[in-house]
Amino acid sequence: MLTVQSRYCYDALNNDRCEMLVWQMYFSILPIGLGIMTLVASLIGLFAYLMSDDNATRLPAFNWFKRLIIVAFLLLSVGLFMTFGRFWG
Repeated sequence: MLTVQSRYCYDALNNDRCEMLVWQMYFSILPIGLGIMTLVASLIGLFAYLMSDDNATRLPAFNWFKRLIIVAFLLLSVGLFMTFGRFWG
């Protein structure tokens, strides 16, 4: 009897099933968690920018906001790309 194999996954000992290991699942979800935490940090920078009256504080807060929002969206994009096929595909 022939079985259909996924091209991304091959298990030499058990040819009819291929399961994702726990550490592989953690590494595919990790960028989403880091992206959410970075998004929260960028919103803290935005809040510091909006609440500050001193220009010496406003400029660094806005620069950190810009940097962190870019990193957050990159991490979320990578995380969603890595997990989409495994969990929703």
